[in-house]
Amino acid sequence: MPKSSSAYYALQVRTADASSIRYLYLKPHTDSSEKVGAALFVAGLGITYDESVLTELFEIFGAVSQVALHQNKTSALVVFASTSSLKKALRTAAENKALTVTFQEPKRTFGLKGWVEQHKAKTPGNRVLQQQLDEWMAQWEAQESQRQSTAATDAADEGWTVVTKQRGRKKNTDSGGTSVGSVAAAVAAAAKSRKSPKQLVDFYRFQARDRRRDNVLELQQQFEQDKKKIADWKASRRFKPY
Repeated sequence: MPKSSSAYYALQVRTADASSIRYLYLKPHTDSSEKVGAALFVAGLGITYDESVLTELFEIFGAVSQVALHQNKTSALVVFASTSSLKKALRTAAENKALTVTFQEPKRTFGLKGWVEQHKAKTPGNRVLQQQLDEWMAQWEAQESQRQSTAATDAADEGWTVVTKQRGRKKNTDSGGTSVGSVAAAVAAAAKSRKSPKQLVDFYRFQARDRRRDNVLELQQQFEQDKKKIADWKASRRFKPY
């Protein structure tokens, strides 16, 4: 039995298939009066080590009356029913003996690597996204086709004539051979002429300002042209009184 001290004892814990090995660090827990009881302080816990796992693990040394897990989930207090179980656990750690447990360490990753894997799982990539979109569009087209078919059947059952759009050249003669015009085209042309917007002159301030500016520029240009014409006429006169 190792002497009680503030030093930790490393307890080696391995799974049954030897896929993972973890070291737990043990030391006797002392109260404010420095009295060593049957409580064992355990540090270095894994992320899956909860009260039930610790109870199963330390019951190898004797009956466990209570397990108190720290809020940071990395340490705990294990209270044995007797001090002999505490001494047995410390002796096993001091002799560097390994414990074999039946529970398995988690296969998934944690920390930064786990966050990266979670992000990749949420964003599967363009190929998977395109596949999901194709499946959604196929499902929507099937539902739309079923809806149109049901609507056409209901209309036919009620005595309505279902008119469908046909491609190709439309007939331009009636049953008697008289040439007729396209009513739809005439109606569309009339509607277009009615809907043609009228241009509003000087409706906005900038329109009036631009129009006045253009008029001034046009007058200046015309004035320069007239001055040039007058100069040409004066230069071409044959009679010069002075």
